[in-house]
Amino acid sequence: MATIIDALANMALMALGTAAGFQVTLRAQQNLQPHPLPRQFAPLLEHPLRLEYLDPPRILDMAGVGADMTVLDLGCGTGLFTRAAAHMVGAGGRVHAVDLQAAMLAQTATSVEAEAVQARVSLHHCGAYDLPLPDDAVDAALVIATLGEIPDKPAALNELRRVLLPGGRLAVADEWLNPAFMRLGVVRRCAEDAGFRILHRVHTLGGYSALFINDK
Repeated sequence: MATIIDALANMALMALGTAAGFQVTLRAQQNLQPHPLPRQFAPLLEHPLRLEYLDPPRILDMAGVGADMTVLDLGCGTGLFTRAAAHMVGAGGRVHAVDLQAAMLAQTATSVEAEAVQARVSLHHCGAYDLPLPDDAVDAALVIATLGEIPDKPAALNELRRVLLPGGRLAVADEWLNPAFMRLGVVRRCAEDAGFRILHRVHTLGGYSALFINDK
């Protein structure tokens, strides 16, 4: 029996070592050449284990999202935060869902239709550097596990600041398991260089969320 237990323990250690090595490799690749999460990994974005530590309504509440507001979801993926925001802004609000990958945007379209909030959502197939929105058009912007995937972070943050209203809020969240994970200290420096000021931050077992204000 002891031999079997030892063998199982060794197998578990090997599996953990392989997973850790894979994670290190992915992070190294992201650091060298940041890129979006491949669409093949889309099911992970709404996996029950992820939802155990990532709570869209809590982060949206932190950002002050409410009725009749205009919200930008940059890097919307499968629409997890887009749908939650659409419910919170109500019929008088608008959510702009942006993603660089058409396949991800298509999943967002399907998911918002399934929850009957498509009339409140505008889908934009584009990147972060040239958002199809006028100046001072957005009350709150969401960047969830996305900033680390963007090569030119200052350009993206400057563009977010352009479309946000004066006093508009930027919610940034990231997760330890994200291959493109950015440490909060680095995010804060980048955001402050772009003209944002941090208001609030929360660390969780899964990662962190932070709220910034657009100090125009």
